[in-house]
Amino acid sequence: MKEKYRIEIYGTLFLTAIFVFFAILTTQINEKIRTYPYFVCGLGVFLCALNLGRALIKQKNGENIDAASPLTGQQLAAMLITLAAAALYIFLASKVGYFIMTFIYVAGFSFYQNPKQKKWLYPVVALCMCVVIFLAFKVFLHVPLPQGLLF
Repeated sequence: MKEKYRIEIYGTLFLTAIFVFFAILTTQINEKIRTYPYFVCGLGVFLCALNLGRALIKQKNGENIDAASPLTGQQLAAMLITLAAAALYIFLASKVGYFIMTFIYVAGFSFYQNPKQKKWLYPVVALCMCVVIFLAFKVFLHVPLPQGLLF
């Protein structure tokens, strides 16, 4: 039981350090756009403080903590595959093209997460998502998106 408290407390302190690190990095960006990152970092630190307080109170009172079990090997592999695919998508979006890579990533990731759906649904969802992104960012907001070899 003490192991669960230790994991919860150290994990919360680790997340707090990440939020503080990004809050410090935010000081280096344009002051006109700092508000939202500061808000997110402040909210993260606040929620981590609440979680830390909850864990410490439960530890002091001897209550059982509702900590999740560690990831299984299969879950860890799925998480690593997901992170690797996301990193590859981010890298290739500016090389190949944002919309082409978004289509491939969304269709492939959807299939990877739930291969039991009808096969025609994956490309349709990916295409709809690309159209919505194109209309929202390129047409209405005039936000430039990464251009690559194909689109």
